[in-house]
Amino acid sequence: MTTRTEFTLASGGTLVVETEGPGTGVAPAGWGSLERAGATVRDSLHTVVNTASDVIDAFRALPRRPDEIEVKFGVKLDGNVGVILAGGSAGVRFDVTLRWSPENAAGRDGDDEE
Repeated sequence: MTTRTEFTLASGGTLVVETEGPGTGVAPAGWGSLERAGATVRDSLHTVVNTASDVIDAFRALPRRPDEIEVKFGVKLDGNVGVILAGGSAGVRFDVTLRWSPENAAGRDGDDEE
């Protein structure tokens, strides 16, 4: 059964998130039910921003700090709990890519000397 949840945007608009879940096999035609989320998209994504910041800060603390840090993870919006970091059945998966430029890869430390 399809469930649609409406999130309010900071601009005043709305975002409708559609999810599939277990159902009875019978549902009304058309849009079906539309639930209103308990938080705005911005409020819900606050958790994602903080999570990304913590992950990036951890890699910036390396003795040889990378020039670039790329973090990828899945996000699901849920009307009741806000944001869920999406992963497989065993947990959340983070894909992290660290890059060093050739001139800095050999001995760059974590201090800013600019």
